[in-house]
Amino acid sequence: MSQPDQELIRSELERLLSSDFLRRSPSHLRLLRYLVDKRLANDEGALREMSIGIEIFQRDPATYDPKNDPIVRVNVSRLRERLLKHYSMFDAPPQVRIELPKGRYVPEFVAISARELAAPRLLVLPFVSDRADDTLATLLFESAIAELQGILQVLVVGSRSARAVADAAPLESARRVNAQAVLSSRLVRSGNQQTGAGLSVHTMLLSSPYGQLLASKRYVHTEDETEAQFVERVSREIRESSLHSLVDILPGEYTLPVARRGFRDMPNVATDAFVAARRAGALGTAEGHRESRRLLELAIEIAPDFALAHAYLAATMGNLSMYEQVSPDEAWRIGSAASRRALELDPNDASAYLNLAADKIYYEYDFREAATLLARARKLAPRHPGVHMLLGTLASYSGEFDAALAHLEAAQEVDPLFPAIRANRAVALYFACRFEDAERTCAELLSEYPQRTSTRLTLVNSLIMLHRLLEARTELAKVIEDDPDDAGARLTLAVVDAREGDTKNARKIVGAVRASTQIEQTNPSALAVAYAQLGESELAISWLEAAATKHEGGFAEAQVDPMLSPLASRAEFRALLDRYGMRPMQTAPM
Repeated sequence: MSQPDQELIRSELERLLSSDFLRRSPSHLRLLRYLVDKRLANDEGALREMSIGIEIFQRDPATYDPKNDPIVRVNVSRLRERLLKHYSMFDAPPQVRIELPKGRYVPEFVAISARELAAPRLLVLPFVSDRADDTLATLLFESAIAELQGILQVLVVGSRSARAVADAAPLESARRVNAQAVLSSRLVRSGNQQTGAGLSVHTMLLSSPYGQLLASKRYVHTEDETEAQFVERVSREIRESSLHSLVDILPGEYTLPVARRGFRDMPNVATDAFVAARRAGALGTAEGHRESRRLLELAIEIAPDFALAHAYLAATMGNLSMYEQVSPDEAWRIGSAASRRALELDPNDASAYLNLAADKIYYEYDFREAATLLARARKLAPRHPGVHMLLGTLASYSGEFDAALAHLEAAQEVDPLFPAIRANRAVALYFACRFEDAERTCAELLSEYPQRTSTRLTLVNSLIMLHRLLEARTELAKVIEDDPDDAGARLTLAVVDAREGDTKNARKIVGAVRASTQIEQTNPSALAVAYAQLGESELAISWLEAAATKHEGGFAEAQVDPMLSPLASRAEFRALLDRYGMRPMQTAPM
């Protein structure tokens, strides 16, 4: 074995020895180090049961009989289980993996990377139901996906992509997202809707390449369980049945995720309000998010210990802030409190860690703490696209652009038809000053989703930085024609005027926006960008300070936004960023 290989193996050994799965077990620490050291030294005699019992477990050579004393077999088996559990939940795939094959004491060293995990892709289609049971079917669909996304060894297609392909037959839907298997489910009610009698779920798991039936199950609602309890039980049993049916194509043994509190013990009225809130928020409109907040607060009023409702209220407050329906400060106060309450009620809920990490990024600018929270979320839901999306955002805002693009690629692998992932990729490319790549990504996305205003503004910013001002103006006209009051588009138009040398008209536009909108309260960082491009650095820095004070999300971009590069040499700008652990990273040409 070459020296570089040994260095990688020893590095991985030290990482394992300090992991949560091993460091609290001194006997397993000694055993693993011994096995790896002897394997690297090619000392095969030391890797026999007799030698291990004497060297590690201090058995007397004169009396030790491995046939009657199973201590080595038992501890190696337990160590193997610990290694499997560790590798099923690791934060980042190692370059080499240390394995203990069953029936042997000789460790194996397997080169591995994120791409070599080869997790099978599973498509869970929305549950089919009568209109009267639409809410319950949605709840089952979301819950089943959440259960399966806690397993590293299977890649479950995200719910948005699943809904996007659900108009076709199951096998065709699977082929459209390149899934190796597809789960098709139907919710059937043959009795009284009020009592739950006759309620059942029928599932079919199909191998998409050949149409082979892998499993067919029926789950029946029992008289002694509520519909929420039915959802919890069925989603867990669907997870276990699916994994059992897919075990032959899983890359290694899997461990089940930790149990979440979910909908257990929650009254039906509260869970119905929760699902309706999710549906309203999925509309992606300001009105939808306002309705989502109302319904979530109703669910919490009915069931104060409803952890999921608290977690999604936090996410909804962030959406309302983005749509300028609440101030950033209000979104931060209510959202952070809701996330913390969700974690108090259910410390195993990945979404609560995700939301709190978002607050740390967008409202507190504490990137280090956000990374810690996202690591916890990733352990609980290693395949969740939202976790990788936010990891991509964090890396992008931190100037780690290669890592940002890698995380966004991982998110898109799980949810390939979710446009927000591609939009975030365009933003990351823009912050990396890869303006032509950002332009290309935006143009491709807008050809499919022309209504995405934020993506069109990213396109405009890229065109501005490429000095293609006439094209930028043309794209802005499309936004302003659709919404003449769009403050962001109007301020960007001021930037175009400033770039063309018409600073008088640019200042006129900025003044009109300040007079006719709430921009000073909701998005002061946008004013900072406009003034930076006008060459009014003091005003730009003043509005950035206001953005930070008001917990406005745009300030999180301050160290990487190319539009703010004119401020990079100003001591006041550097001091402001330093206050939040940032530093200017971009020097894009004016």
